[in-house]
Amino acid sequence: MRALLVNPAGPDAYWTGRASLPFARRRALLPPLGLITVAALLPPSWECRLVDMNVEPLRDADIAAADVVLVTGMLVQRPSMQEVLGRCRALGVRTLVGGPYATALPGELEGADHIVQGEAEDLVPRVAAALELRDAARIYREERKPDLAAAPVPRYDLLARRAYHQTALQFSRGCPHSCEFCDIVALFGHTPRVKTPAQVVAELDAIRATGFSGDVFFVDDNFIGNRRAVRSLLPVISSWQRRTRARLGFYTEASMDLADDPALVDAMVDAGFSAVFLGIETPNPDALRETGKRQNLNGDPISRVHALLARGLDVWGGFILGFDSDGPDIFDRMVEFVRRASIPYAMVGMLGAPPGTALWKRLKGEGRLRAGTAFEGGDQFGLTNVISRLPAEQLVDGYRRVMDALYAPDSYFQRCRDNLARWSGRRAGARPVSLADLRAGLRAMIAQGVRGAYRGEYWRFLGWAAAHHPRKLATAIRQAAAGHHYITYTRETVLPALQRTRAELAAAAANAAAAATAAAALAAGRRCAR
Repeated sequence: MRALLVNPAGPDAYWTGRASLPFARRRALLPPLGLITVAALLPPSWECRLVDMNVEPLRDADIAAADVVLVTGMLVQRPSMQEVLGRCRALGVRTLVGGPYATALPGELEGADHIVQGEAEDLVPRVAAALELRDAARIYREERKPDLAAAPVPRYDLLARRAYHQTALQFSRGCPHSCEFCDIVALFGHTPRVKTPAQVVAELDAIRATGFSGDVFFVDDNFIGNRRAVRSLLPVISSWQRRTRARLGFYTEASMDLADDPALVDAMVDAGFSAVFLGIETPNPDALRETGKRQNLNGDPISRVHALLARGLDVWGGFILGFDSDGPDIFDRMVEFVRRASIPYAMVGMLGAPPGTALWKRLKGEGRLRAGTAFEGGDQFGLTNVISRLPAEQLVDGYRRVMDALYAPDSYFQRCRDNLARWSGRRAGARPVSLADLRAGLRAMIAQGVRGAYRGEYWRFLGWAAAHHPRKLATAIRQAAAGHHYITYTRETVLPALQRTRAELAAAAANAAAAATAAAALAAGRRCAR
């Protein structure tokens, strides 16, 4: 069997880093880990080819040459996935669809021949055998959560060389927490399942065998969900780093309570982890209570962030606006919180309700899911599917003000200064600076420091870093380069989109007011006629 694995295109977002990727001569930030994991589950006799539409076009000839096309994707990739399915059907090639979108909303995938709902490890071998016999069912649903200790090494060899700025690895699935708005528990369960340290080492060896050097994203939604397993893993990674002298660094996602475990933080830093993404969500404790994020309520959140920085682990933050308990002051509070926490990379979004989450179920029962508005799953600058307590106009205006404030160049670079001053830099660059890093830094200096509209702020920041923290200058250059995407994307995409949304809301309000006035006049006329 000839299998074509397709990763549909996704829209630009804060996560993509697209405006900064040219500095590193790369086409995408991260590879499709899900697809190369699926490829490893297919029979060894199958011929596999991967097309990531984020780095190369999908040609009709690619589709026609396949016996089956395997497509995955998240909700944010919905338009591209539907296009791929339509092209495959037009060319008469069978399709198998899986991933978060297929699991959450299989009813939207009428164009797919076969659908896998759930995790792939137990289902893909069954589906592959049925496809070979031409006896595959329409839908396959997981019957239990698979044991990750039996998961094979992903097919990193299928990835286009030098296409990705970073690469990805998964250690665990599942999270012990119960945040109302999060779909991780719905997808992967409450009990974190893990791979063995030997499996992780085998995957690191496979990554290194491709010639990749750079940062590896441990994509676990909560890397510390199973702390006992993490404590066993980290010394093994440290030993592997010393033995191989690999040019790899790591970052991941974790819950806020990581800050309460200094020994675990030290072990992560010693293993080569340089940063962690935290779901901080909001400076509003009432919102944390209402959404069930109680792990964020134990202690002062800013002090917890600073404690992580002091131990050598940089912090990136995820934030949400529009909780039920948010008042009109939440926007200024959000900007002030991010500033005081010294977080350069702050991902802020309006509250949405992913299908199947506790939030989605609650709001559906309250009649507060916005009709005709789908949950997108990525950056969303129109209204989400949540009807918020805050008036829509106020929420959009406030969100726009927050993003404008956070990613004004002077504000961004000031947070970088505060961040570098607090970050201990212990093992600053567990991954050493490479020749490719130097070339990327030079390109960034030309684009930002010579041609950039904010070049004054850029040079003032680098000058400050060189004078006050010369040992951290390489990190400062990376922060500045990453900031080019955040600043550019905010100015060119985010703020104009929010302005359009605000204009649409104003027009709708004006039309509603005019209709109400006309109806009142008509009613008055009828009364006079009587």
